[in-house]
Amino acid sequence: MNPDQIVMQGRVTPDGALELDERLTLPPGPVQVTVQVTPVEPGPEDTWAVLERIWAERERRGIEGRSKPQIDAQINAIRDQSEDRMREIERTYEEAHRQRGQPP
Repeated sequence: MNPDQIVMQGRVTPDGALELDERLTLPPGPVQVTVQVTPVEPGPEDTWAVLERIWAERERRGIEGRSKPQIDAQINAIRDQSEDRMREIERTYEEAHRQRGQPP
């Protein structure tokens, strides 16, 4: 890069003024300014925007969400499975203690 040339970041304000991120280090005198638009990297989407995008895509595809009774039925099925598993574990525990002749 030419020592008489500086590349700096800045922005154009709503009133059209040029605002630089740091102070110029050039000596006083005439300069030529070239302005180039810098692409802005999109920031992360906020949670609400992501949910709205998901809902719109699901609607576009005709995918319906589960109803409260469907969700409740699934939760109850998971609870029943967990209870069954806990009873099985308790039976195994008690059987192991009986085989050793120890109280559970």
